[in-house]
This record gives sequence, C-alpha cells and structure tokens, in this order.
Amino acid sequence: MNQKKKQSFEENCRRLEEIVESLEDEQLPLEKSIKLFTEGVDLALKARGQLEEGEKKVQKLIARMEGDFELEDLDKES
Repeated sequence: MNQKKKQSFEENCRRLEEIVESLEDEQLPLEKSIKLFTEGVDLALKARGQLEEGEKKVQKLIARMEGDFELEDLDKES
C-alpha cells in the first residue's frame, strides 16, 4: 500500500521546529529555503486544523458533561 500515515500534531510541530532552524541558516540556498518555507506553511495549516478539531471535540464533551447543549457543525451538509 502506498498510503501516507497521518502525522500527529506533535510530529507536525517537531518538523516545523526543524524547518525554522534550517531557515535560520543564512547559508541555505534560496531554492531550498523556498521549498522548506512552503512545507512549513503546509504544516502550520495542518496543525491549525488539528487544533480546531480538538477544540471542537473538547467543547462538545464539556457541553455534554454539563448537560447544557450539543454542539453541531453547521457547515456540514446533512
């Protein structure tokens, strides 16, 4: 199977740290810098999405625990 494993939030953050350290190297060629920057932006977007998903889950669990209401994603089509 040629299926990529979904990276965890922590793995994405570690890779972002590596990219930042590499980009701080003033000797890095421009093409390599652009490639790393692009990868970093993609990882940052994925990490932000993962955080948003986690936040929604936590809010839903707290609301369920308190018995107040059930959060529903209004963007999803029924």
